[in-house]
Amino acid sequence: MAVNDSLIFMPLDLDTFSGSERFVEGTRLGAAFSRGIHSYLRAQYIDAIEHFKAALIAAYVDGEEQAQIYDRERAIIYLYIGNALAFQEDWEGALREYLEAVQTDPQLAEAHYNLGVAFAAHGQIDRAIAAFKEALEHNEDLYEAHFSLGRCYQRLEDAGRAYIHYNSACNARPQAAEPRYYMGLMHQGHGAYELAQRCFAEALRVEPTFVSPAMQDEVLITRSEEEVAQWYYRLSEDLKVQGYEEEAERIYNALLQWRPEEYRARYLLGNLLARSRRWNEALDQYYKIPPHNKHFVDSRLRMSAVLRLLKQHKQAYDLLFDCAKLHPGNGQLFLSMGKLLYDLEMFAPAVRAFERSVQLLPRDPQAHYLLGFMYTVIGRENWALAAWRKAVELAPEVYSLRYDLGYMYVRRGRFDLAAKEFAIVLEHWPDDIETSFMLGLCYKELMEPARSIPLFEKVLRRNPRHAQALYYLGACYLQIGNTSLGKAYLRRYDHLARQSQNQAVKPATNARKRSLSAVRSTV
Repeated sequence: MAVNDSLIFMPLDLDTFSGSERFVEGTRLGAAFSRGIHSYLRAQYIDAIEHFKAALIAAYVDGEEQAQIYDRERAIIYLYIGNALAFQEDWEGALREYLEAVQTDPQLAEAHYNLGVAFAAHGQIDRAIAAFKEALEHNEDLYEAHFSLGRCYQRLEDAGRAYIHYNSACNARPQAAEPRYYMGLMHQGHGAYELAQRCFAEALRVEPTFVSPAMQDEVLITRSEEEVAQWYYRLSEDLKVQGYEEEAERIYNALLQWRPEEYRARYLLGNLLARSRRWNEALDQYYKIPPHNKHFVDSRLRMSAVLRLLKQHKQAYDLLFDCAKLHPGNGQLFLSMGKLLYDLEMFAPAVRAFERSVQLLPRDPQAHYLLGFMYTVIGRENWALAAWRKAVELAPEVYSLRYDLGYMYVRRGRFDLAAKEFAIVLEHWPDDIETSFMLGLCYKELMEPARSIPLFEKVLRRNPRHAQALYYLGACYLQIGNTSLGKAYLRRYDHLARQSQNQAVKPATNARKRSLSAVRSTV
């Protein structure tokens, strides 16, 4: 059978007698295995295979105590037969023996590795990758498995995973030049010659006698600087997606050392540092982005967010104010400025900032929502109602907006409109106590106590000490003529009220607190 020889790895031998010392203790099994090893070491593979097969047969027919064979030992024999076949380029036969080895002893890491080698020889890269990964499950420091995974992923043009496994191979065997050499080829193939040269130099440093595989040498490719820069970005993104942020940071720094004016890299590096809460380093990268660059506004927004987290609200606002003078048409700047002005308790300027953001971002539901919130702060509830209606229209699936809109309708006495909003919220938040309570309140005010009762009872099942639900449930039962049950709930309400004189008993109080809390977290 023809095999793909462009990605062939060497099979891995076990320490010759490791775990198999009993094979040479004078039995027919031991004699056959010993002759097989001697032939194998002299590269007499046909003879070696015959002797190893004889050892397997002896293990089945020999009744001596010493001839008993364990699964690990049988797997070792299959592995050596597979290797002998592989060295004769009989990959079909080798694959069969390696499968026998892993089935006999699933814990033998070297057998899984060699199985991956056979799959790679057949061009079955996905199955080779799975086998190499399985080998690492049983021996996470197996150099050969990491290196082979790097080669496979490089073949598949998955730069991030190739980079990580080459790096792991270097960690597993610090004096190995080969993974560094292939990392260099990977960089070189994408025109990143400076990174490639570092890898080649490092390969010679750790292994001065290393000679690169001539068949693997690649012709230098002339690429534009932009194409090379895209290689850095691609590799960094792959590394971030796979969770290797330190390696991604190293690539961004290498790119910036080569091209300090690569401001996109500074912005992305700043984001990476900010996620690691390395605030000062992040601010330093953002600060280096000049006003003419397209990432300037975004970098200032990020800087203001970092300063806000550091409780430096005035500095954050001043930064955005200066940026807004250069970019007066950017709505996100005014949206962030409004939040900072709210933090500084400068409510009138905050309203003006949000109004400006709505003008510039007419389709942004957050801008309308925050403007509505600020209108509630300064007592303009009619205006707040209009702003929140628009926010819900733009983002009908954001049910926290619907809850606040419903609450505003309750304050305005529009219980019919409020009930519609709360009913939609409850469809998606069926276990929310306050939404159930508010919808029950709306039905009560609409003179539909029969619809209110199951909602108030649902609230009390979740919170038996919900005083407002007790009060209104009692009132609803009185409305439908069930006097005894209504009075019973009202007595429980009176008992709770006496226990906690400071508890607010007006029904909307708790809902209002929740609403403001939700708005503050949004802002």
